[in-house]
Amino acid sequence: MAQKAQRLKPILAYPNRAIAQLYLQINQQLALLKRIKAVLPKELADHTLHCVLNNKKLLVYTDSANWASQLRFHGKTMLNAIEPATLTPTSTIQIKIINATATTNVKPKTVIPSKTVAYEIHNQSLITTDPQVKHALDKLSTTLARLAGQEITKP
Repeated sequence: MAQKAQRLKPILAYPNRAIAQLYLQINQQLALLKRIKAVLPKELADHTLHCVLNNKKLLVYTDSANWASQLRFHGKTMLNAIEPATLTPTSTIQIKIINATATTNVKPKTVIPSKTVAYEIHNQSLITTDPQVKHALDKLSTTLARLAGQEITKP
């Protein structure tokens, strides 16, 4: 008779004090966020993303500067809402903005003009009389042609 392969326990299945402490902190932050969202208008609550209680300061995270300015008007309301759930009195609130594009390292895509554009710039450099402009247009057309994968033949 064939034996069943014994499955490995996931790492989180073993008792671990550090992970338990992290789970406790996460659950406390979620409970505070729930209290804060309950006292805010619906539109504002939808844009309140996270909150962290650090000593006597409440940090509230939102997704844009517009919502951050609106949240500042409700600062006292938010502090009053979390007061029963905290051990130490919270005296200040700080609103922070989480920008999705700032957190990821996304580089904007470079748009390289076509070979036709490089050729037209090169033609302009041939008919220009000013030597500085002629030199600048010639260098630009050479660079664009190289980036587009074509060499411009010079007379």
